[in-house]
Amino acid sequence: MGNDEQIVMSDAAWAWEGLRRNPDYRRAWKHHASQVPTLCDRRASLRYIRYEKPFLEAEVFGLVGFADPDHSASEVPVFWLPNLLCRTLEVSLSVAEEGRSDGFSLASLKCCPIVLDTPDGQRHVRLGGHDFWIQMVSEDLVALDDETRIEVRLTGTDAFPERIVSAEQLFSLHRSDDGFPAPAKRPPNREKLMEGLLAWDVYSGEGGRKGSLKDIAVALFGKERVETEWAFNRSLKNHAVRARDRGRAFVRDGYRDYLRRATF
Repeated sequence: MGNDEQIVMSDAAWAWEGLRRNPDYRRAWKHHASQVPTLCDRRASLRYIRYEKPFLEAEVFGLVGFADPDHSASEVPVFWLPNLLCRTLEVSLSVAEEGRSDGFSLASLKCCPIVLDTPDGQRHVRLGGHDFWIQMVSEDLVALDDETRIEVRLTGTDAFPERIVSAEQLFSLHRSDDGFPAPAKRPPNREKLMEGLLAWDVYSGEGGRKGSLKDIAVALFGKERVETEWAFNRSLKNHAVRARDRGRAFVRDGYRDYLRRATF
């Protein structure tokens, strides 16, 4: 995870970085992996997946269904539950009609959506997955092609300001030339979170061997400084402890907070 990713990743993608490190989730994935359908490319501009049965255990972790934790959110179909990702837009999908110009067409969004149909009759659509993340849900299981129309429905008052921002991002994507919406305002930085995940990776043995607090400090500050100061500089150890604990809390359940107030 490089420093440039700290700048561009959406909070929904950060949340996945936490969950995919969660040992309980990884065990659940191994149990269900063989039952999860694979993505298929119905068209060059669309990736599609259909569930024949619900994955209730995935919902325990805040997901509509399971996704492979060995990959980033831009590579696998991660769909957060709409009641957890409060910015999720409810939309109507319809077949294009001659002369009709309301709503957006899939082609006008200039990016490759991932579409997930679930047994309860809902269709989940995700745009982006790294730099930005726009998730939509619909009960309209119409035929999908480039001209399928998307119309946003801003009903109800729950998370209304957040959904308005999602609609603005969708409109920005529609007007863009390159398939990316205008940059959204994000929290100042994710440096502490990135430190926490790095510390957790070292401590939990992501690289194949469980690390010590000193190993965490080396990852954060460099081997030369740690070798020189470790014996007398207590702040290095304290910093490593805080980073490890921050990472542990985020991986266990803290990722949910990023979804409730997720930026793009």
